[in-house]
Amino acid sequence: MSEKSAVMPASGSRVANIKSLSFMDVIEGIPPSLIQLLVALAPTIDLVHRILLLVTWRGGYAMRVQSWLLLVGYILTCMYGYEVLRYAPQALLLLVLGYTWLCRSFTRITGQRRAADESGSVRTLRKAVSQLSEISDFFSAVYECLLRPVHDVLCWKVPGYGPVQLVIFLIASWPLWLLCMLPQHMWVTPIYYASTTFSSIGASAPVAALSNYYHTQLAPAAHTHMANNAPRLCALYAKVSAWAHQYVIPLVRSWDLPNMRLSLQTFPPFPIAALTLRHVLLVGGVIVLTWCSPWATLIRSALWHSAFVRHVVLTTVRVLSGSESVASRLRPKPPSPRKRHATDEFETEFVFEIYENQRWWIGLDWTAALLPQERPSWSDSENHAVAPPASFSLPRGIRTYMPSSRYPGKDDLRTSQWRWVDSEWHVAGVQSITSSSYTPKRSMNASEAQRLSKELATAHTEPVEVPDEVKDVARPISEPAVSMDVDAEGWQYGDNAWEKLSKQSGMGRYTRRRRWLRTAVLVQSVEYGVQRSS
Repeated sequence: MSEKSAVMPASGSRVANIKSLSFMDVIEGIPPSLIQLLVALAPTIDLVHRILLLVTWRGGYAMRVQSWLLLVGYILTCMYGYEVLRYAPQALLLLVLGYTWLCRSFTRITGQRRAADESGSVRTLRKAVSQLSEISDFFSAVYECLLRPVHDVLCWKVPGYGPVQLVIFLIASWPLWLLCMLPQHMWVTPIYYASTTFSSIGASAPVAALSNYYHTQLAPAAHTHMANNAPRLCALYAKVSAWAHQYVIPLVRSWDLPNMRLSLQTFPPFPIAALTLRHVLLVGGVIVLTWCSPWATLIRSALWHSAFVRHVVLTTVRVLSGSESVASRLRPKPPSPRKRHATDEFETEFVFEIYENQRWWIGLDWTAALLPQERPSWSDSENHAVAPPASFSLPRGIRTYMPSSRYPGKDDLRTSQWRWVDSEWHVAGVQSITSSSYTPKRSMNASEAQRLSKELATAHTEPVEVPDEVKDVARPISEPAVSMDVDAEGWQYGDNAWEKLSKQSGMGRYTRRRRWLRTAVLVQSVEYGVQRSS
């Protein structure tokens, strides 16, 4: 890529304060030790970035296949890692040598340059900076969502009884942990096993009755139905059955499966005295490695639709976080005989907008490394710092009591709750904003909407507004968006002072930005004539 001149004509006081940058200015502004460290750690950064892609199941079909291989490799390591380290540690070195030999052979055949030949090049530095940006976004999201709450509980920074409840939980669960992890020879009570064979199981009354029902009623009826409605499928079944009777069944009979003995643990039951540290590492590692996979995300979404699962999870979180005491959560609440109150509910859509800002550097190309006095790498419309899309979260719900407009002497409960409509963020100009997949929870005509708005205006002293923390990043969907002239990837290029923005890149274009959008809905409900809880 040809070098760009950083000399810019001053247009106004804002541009006059910006110093012209050249290649030597950039090199002198960065300590040499930092550049050497970045070059030396480039292979490690690339490895960490690749592992991150595998763990998060990103990067396309090829990376998903490698994610499956990583999962299978971890399971095999947990199951047979100790035996390999104890009896054949040389196999690990042989595997490493074989892998590097295959990589060298592939590089020689395809004619690709080795990473060692590009060490210290501009391409290596640019790639390392880009990978560091993605790694920092991921770990910042993990820190805010997981590590920071756990750290606050462990350091007694959570108000209430959170740490105390966690201590009680750890002490109470310790005996159960010992019951599962103690080996068999340390138990006072012997562990009994029941032995049987497959022939004994097949001769039992339930299995014999099931086999008789299958051969006398189910199989003939299915064969008759298939012969009448799918003759080609019936002919294919006959060919496969003849092949199985000729080759597969004699092989299975040679294994002598009917006389194979089975040992079943009768006391203590599983997992008592049956777990090891290997099982804990296996289960924990599999959960971590599959957490971001598409199928695991689908399973969690399906389970979360169950009210029982939500109740169990939310109760556990509330108990361990200290928001409510253990006694109040475990004590059953008697059913309240109060009657059902009238409730009005409506929803309003908002579009959240955040800007991704980058600057062009000689030798590094476009990066998120901006000047100290200018806007941050992720900002709102007023150039204030905001969280990146990976860690951006909606405001918490609000519950307020107001004097009732319908029932004198009682209160109206107003609830506001945010939730996302779009499944993920997208770039403006690349994917158009549509609300075709969104259906309001309740539809009302014009007269009903006008009546509800009047009642809300008289029932509350404060107007319904967007919370202050999202005023600069959200707008109602009815308001038109600010027009931006962007290229095919959604970027808008500007000069050194973030002015003269357009979709044209080239000489004199040292800054760029693009807008990320995501639609959310504010659900507001009013329950009239409730009794305020003490």
